[in-house]
Amino acid sequence: MLLQRTISKHQIFVLLAALVIAAGSTFYILVKKKPAPPAHTLHYSTFHTGHGWGYDILVDTHIVIHQPMQPGKSGYDGYPTESAAQAEAQNVIESIKSGTHPFFGQKQTQRPGVSSAQPK
Repeated sequence: MLLQRTISKHQIFVLLAALVIAAGSTFYILVKKKPAPPAHTLHYSTFHTGHGWGYDILVDTHIVIHQPMQPGKSGYDGYPTESAAQAEAQNVIESIKSGTHPFFGQKQTQRPGVSSAQPK
């Protein structure tokens, strides 16, 4: 006795529909790639205060650091000149871009790769 299986038209239709959906999905994933997100712009802006100059560090239009005074100094004195505030803001941006922690208003004296915290 010979068993013969037949495929109905309905099964053929379902199989072809599944193949078309799979091919379309693959095409969409491979060809229709999402555009890369726009790169964020890191920049600074200086401003004058009643006590000198300060700066803001911005990502696009959002302020991430607001520095109206010189850190590490007592009182509320800002930077003496706009160019001094600009130089410090540029140093902070370079520190952020390089992935290191910015040292506000102070030179980095710790050697790279050496932790300043001593284990107890």
